[in-house]
Amino acid sequence: MPPPLIFVVAPATQLPEATTSLEDLQLAQASGPSTGFSLRIFNRGAVHPDLGGLPVDGSLTGEQRRSSDGTQLLCDALILRIEPQHHWLGVYQGEPEDPTSLQCLDRVALSELSNATCWFYPTHDGTFLSWERGLGLSLRPGSIVDCPDDLNQEPYDRSRISVLWSLLGDNANLTCVGLTYAGQRLDWPLRSRRFEPLATWGRFRIDCQADTSLVVEDCVTVFPAPPLAL
Repeated sequence: MPPPLIFVVAPATQLPEATTSLEDLQLAQASGPSTGFSLRIFNRGAVHPDLGGLPVDGSLTGEQRRSSDGTQLLCDALILRIEPQHHWLGVYQGEPEDPTSLQCLDRVALSELSNATCWFYPTHDGTFLSWERGLGLSLRPGSIVDCPDDLNQEPYDRSRISVLWSLLGDNANLTCVGLTYAGQRLDWPLRSRRFEPLATWGRFRIDCQADTSLVVEDCVTVFPAPPLAL
């Protein structure tokens, strides 16, 4: 079986153009996206909480996906701040005889790739809660998530890459939320991450029959509780 494809998102000048090594790709990826945010979406249960009193760490249902009052975790995602107007994608693959020797298969500006949309928010009517918290992060080179064996054996094809966009919260513009290859999500493992000290809780309503299907009813910034005085 051929070695897997390796994906690096970084400025064009940082992407190796010929034979390279995994160490060089790790350095290139370190110059790529360095921020992102965690997003959680909850189906609101029987309790109607004060947003200002909700936890900064987003643990509304504890370690479970559903709490005793019916609150349910619907989405738990980490979204990289990929900037298609600034970032390029490099695609690499090891030689069958020497997987440590990586060949550059492609270097392309993300703005030149095809686009696709996805929907992070629930598609059914109701009132929901959202939690967002910013991240500083460092990434490792990426790969295809759960890559099927037959896809791994096929030659690389640029036309199979899509940049994913979605509306998040009350944003008026689409946000880049990732990339796919042949419909499979690309993932860049975290080398490190650091949470910002604040988070944002929102309450929004979806009514698919209304002229404006998504309405943000409230939005509050929360901070960690101050340490107890000795």
